[in-house]
Amino acid sequence: MQAVELIQLLRDRYKKESYKAALVGTYKDGRYVDPPPLQTNLSLFLAPLALSVAPLLAVKNLYIQWALGVSLISITYMALYIYLKKNCFIPDAVKVVRTNYGDVEYLRRNKLEILENPQKLPGDYEYYYAPVNVCVARDRRPNAFTLDGPRGPVVYFTTGIFARLSPEELQAVLEHERGHIKYRHTHKLLAFLISEYTLRIPLVHLVYAKYSITLLAIHLIGVALLYTAMLQAFEFEADKYAARRHRERLVSALVKLDWNGIVESLLNPLAARLTLLARTHPLTIDRIRKLHAIPY
Repeated sequence: MQAVELIQLLRDRYKKESYKAALVGTYKDGRYVDPPPLQTNLSLFLAPLALSVAPLLAVKNLYIQWALGVSLISITYMALYIYLKKNCFIPDAVKVVRTNYGDVEYLRRNKLEILENPQKLPGDYEYYYAPVNVCVARDRRPNAFTLDGPRGPVVYFTTGIFARLSPEELQAVLEHERGHIKYRHTHKLLAFLISEYTLRIPLVHLVYAKYSITLLAIHLIGVALLYTAMLQAFEFEADKYAARRHRERLVSALVKLDWNGIVESLLNPLAARLTLLARTHPLTIDRIRKLHAIPY
């Protein structure tokens, strides 16, 4: 199927319903409560790898290097986990109003009243309660992610993803996040970082220091590429887990969340493939193709 035909097929099947604006309200104990913003981004998941270089440059003793490096990796991961756990806000209810009414200032000014009584809107609208039992962060960017830890996993949804997706699609995304928990992806990434660092130390002392320190830079680039490849593989695995019950809803959610990316990757496939070297997620069109390849 040609790129243009595939774009048209996805648009017709998954982008029929489209609203200009959405209001998201989170409620706790019957009162409207603004969720806290999340003062972090997913690039911090690469921080343990970057920080593990410091002991190799600062300390000469091999055993101290190993102890410091493993400690830095573990502490960085735990600091991120504790921050996310501490700031986790789980509302009792999430109300969503999506509308084609285009006066953004009016919507912003009358948000609470509209959430309580959407009939105030002059145009057509859609009103529903979204599934909760996740941590909610105030962020217009649609995103969902999971981090596991000693006190249980934390699953985050941003207000942006509530605004974009229907309750059924949100449930499919939640099932995807449960796939990450089911297959212990956080623990596998942490084990990979510690194992790689343990292997890196003798290579630095026996090979890289003897011939050229440039080899260490090449080594780290290779590790970073392998790390992002693992992250992308985990996304496919979590997709497969969610597809057991929510295949079409997950595909619909992916189309709505990354429509521009899908179009760009279909019209400029070579450029899109090159971006994989620096992406933590696979191309969305590849995820959709794999989901449709999974047998019923």
